[in-house]
Amino acid sequence: MPQTARVPINEKTLRWAREQSRVDRDELAKYLHVQPHRIDEFETGKAQPTFRQFTRIAKKLDRPLGFFLAPPPEHSDLPETADFRGGAYDDLPADLAREMRRAERYRKTMLELSDRPDQQLSFTHITWDNIPEQASNIRRQLGLSESFAPKCSQPQQVFTFWRNLLESWGFLVFQTTKISLSTFRGLSIYHKELPIILVNGSDSPYGKVFTLFHELAHVANRTSGLCALQENSHEEIIANRFAANFLMPEASVQKLTEYIDTTDPYEQAEQLAKDLKVSPLAAGVRLRTFNIISDADLARIRGQSDKNWNQQQESRKHNGSHVPHWRLRYRDLGTTYIGAVAQALEDQRVDMMDATYLLHEKMPTIEKMLDEYYRTGGWNETHPRQQHPHWAHPTLSTWYFPQYLAQH
Repeated sequence: MPQTARVPINEKTLRWAREQSRVDRDELAKYLHVQPHRIDEFETGKAQPTFRQFTRIAKKLDRPLGFFLAPPPEHSDLPETADFRGGAYDDLPADLAREMRRAERYRKTMLELSDRPDQQLSFTHITWDNIPEQASNIRRQLGLSESFAPKCSQPQQVFTFWRNLLESWGFLVFQTTKISLSTFRGLSIYHKELPIILVNGSDSPYGKVFTLFHELAHVANRTSGLCALQENSHEEIIANRFAANFLMPEASVQKLTEYIDTTDPYEQAEQLAKDLKVSPLAAGVRLRTFNIISDADLARIRGQSDKNWNQQQESRKHNGSHVPHWRLRYRDLGTTYIGAVAQALEDQRVDMMDATYLLHEKMPTIEKMLDEYYRTGGWNETHPRQQHPHWAHPTLSTWYFPQYLAQH
């Protein structure tokens, strides 16, 4: 009877990858359907995995197959600048470590495949004393007046608008899927060129909008790391105040409240939120900042907001709404990154096998994602590149992708 083929992996590389991925021995053993001591044998060179086990190891540890055949890297492949703002964790959760590592990989891909934006934001360090001034400064650089708010009807469109605007100015914004909000709300990885903002896709659209500009404040101050739900450090408070000032400038709030025709605090917050395209809770906090409502009023707004959010979550569970996997991946990666890979495909600088690695997906999913990119032209009516064409990857021809598949 022929022996089962084994793969001669580098045992030191396996251990390095497992530890970098924050996966313990028992978890990997359970994933491979083997006893924990078998992982010890793989990591000491006493045994080698079957090819099936090898492919599952690569999938679990989020590395290409060839990675395990070479010696381990000398340094960590997680962003060196990542800290844990707020001190929520002693160690980085495995799923978040994976997303951070992928985001860095996507950034390297962008540097290789795409031209640089024509303009980048110029930052001055944000302090407690200059928050309103710096929020106005960023608005001016983006070409936005103090009274500007996106002309979008749906919250998700509002987030898409702000995301695309920041990406057109040299940021990379990605989202995550299936990571709890209790783990993180957002994080940033500072780079002088192409800084990264990672947003939790489980959050509400307006929650994600606030996170975008919270993280922008950290990038402006050249800090990186993870933000949880709690506001428990001086740095986090400054970032939250910056986001509030950017999205809800004082002059706009004061002017709009003059026309609010209700004395009910929650209805006041709702009307202001509708005008400025933020959540009622964010609007309520801003109203309290200017002493337009009381602490008790804000507590009521917070309670009603929590109730509404819980009802929305329960409704989704009850209705069993399902979003196809390819659409979640399209949302998470965004049109800037997908567009860069699509353009490289069109230019024949990469092929479809390369795309499976660059997009971390199988071929059928990639086909659907690229088809959506071509179908929509890479943006919708809210896309700010029409006004801010700073990112230099051109619109792709809608006929190219079917031809490409036919030829390959």
